[in-house]
Amino acid sequence: MKGVARGFTYVLLSLALPLLLLSCATMEPKRMEVPVETTAPVQKVTAFTDNLKTFGLMMEIHRAQPLKVMVKDIVDKTGASVATGSEIQQNITEIVKSALNSMGENVVFIEYDPEFVQSMQQTGYSDFSNKLIPDIVVTGAITEFDRALESWDKGIDVGAEAEFSQVKKVMPSQTLSIEHSDASMATKARITVDFNLKDFRTLSGIPGMNVVNSMEVQKGQRKQEFGITLFGPTFGSKGSKKIVQGRHDAVRLLVQSGMIQLMGRYAAIPYWRVFGEDAVSDEIVIKSWMRGFPKLDDTSRISMMQEKLYLHGYDIDINGKVDEKTKAAFSDFKSKTNLAGGSLNADTFLKIYFTVPINENVYARVQAMGSGGGTEISEAPSQGTPQQQQPTVASKVNQQNDFGKAGNLMTQAYGHFKQNDYQNAAQFFEQSIQVLPTPVAYYYLALCYQLLQDKKTAITRLEEGVQKFGEDFPLWKALGMGYYEIGDEQKAKLAFKNALALKSNDKQVKFFLERIK
Repeated sequence: MKGVARGFTYVLLSLALPLLLLSCATMEPKRMEVPVETTAPVQKVTAFTDNLKTFGLMMEIHRAQPLKVMVKDIVDKTGASVATGSEIQQNITEIVKSALNSMGENVVFIEYDPEFVQSMQQTGYSDFSNKLIPDIVVTGAITEFDRALESWDKGIDVGAEAEFSQVKKVMPSQTLSIEHSDASMATKARITVDFNLKDFRTLSGIPGMNVVNSMEVQKGQRKQEFGITLFGPTFGSKGSKKIVQGRHDAVRLLVQSGMIQLMGRYAAIPYWRVFGEDAVSDEIVIKSWMRGFPKLDDTSRISMMQEKLYLHGYDIDINGKVDEKTKAAFSDFKSKTNLAGGSLNADTFLKIYFTVPINENVYARVQAMGSGGGTEISEAPSQGTPQQQQPTVASKVNQQNDFGKAGNLMTQAYGHFKQNDYQNAAQFFEQSIQVLPTPVAYYYLALCYQLLQDKKTAITRLEEGVQKFGEDFPLWKALGMGYYEIGDEQKAKLAFKNALALKSNDKQVKFFLERIK
């Protein structure tokens, strides 16, 4: 039956061919009118457009200062963009800039254009007095493009041919033919994009700050539809299947997802939440917190926990103390989330931190926390009354704000410190002690200057620290070692004695005192 049907198809095509060709012969192409469908310009929307906005809100909630990012030229390093007639983009720098610029006010991209900057300086239109200095630099490239990993096709072709003698004026040939085909074809390609972060001041790569993501693009020619599967460290082995319009769109999605991962990893925030409930958490972010949180002093740890509980909706004071409100909020959070254990450690803090809701209501609480939270301020009491000895509501609000700001600055400072970016770390520690001095800030600040080979400033900061916190053993010990290193044994001896008075069983301090004697 199939053979008969196919033969019948051939007969019909052969009979219809002369009629079709004669009708074509009487039609002049110049008289044909082909309607052109026009559409109004529309905004480009991708599968990750909303993810970029959500990530920007997350940055505004969890980060106090804008992250300043410079983007170097990011191009196709495979050569496929030229060899295949631009099947993929040759330069994706503008896509990277657009992705960064879609992340809200706490991510600022800075143009890399040396020629423009030099021209502005030469003409006198501009200098560097008002220019922003980047924190980090994004580099990268399209590193892989395998355009035909798999392919298949199927179909039938039927052809017929006829000769005519009265069509010379219209047709270029007396022999004309018509072809009919019914074919389907599918191909699969893979595209990989690499991104890295560099420290702007040192131009060295920041350890662990890289993203390598791949997409598999399946194209079905009959439907002109592309399906993609995105693979990367955040998305797990199963990937995320979406529909896009082509390989150019696939590259854009790789860029958008890569920028979210890279900026989120650098800021040490739970960025993977913007990709959905099935997204895999980033082990680099978790490890940095697990190592860094225990190194903070008790006041900083408690104030950071209080800040995150406040963002969860608990009306507590951010004072660095475990008061009754804090205990009640912590107990309620544990009961609602089935959180085990009662101590404040890194694991407990991360469960509070990583589950902070990301919405405009939480952002409003962040703004309220920074501006005093709308707390009603009572009038100042009259002089001579016992109330004068008690702190006013305004001072409590200011203290609460100071703890929050200092905690954010300390978090950012330690983020730079753990990446060996001691210059930026020192700047944030300096800002932290200006807002609210803490012993741990002085300690790490001195350590930063020590690692930057600025021993004089390191000792100066330690001297300031022991003046403010005379009961802090680590500061006295570090000061003694600083004096000892520059050869001032008398001052070192005095500092070590003060340290030993606070902790009499420290073997290292005893060792140095014995050497000085």
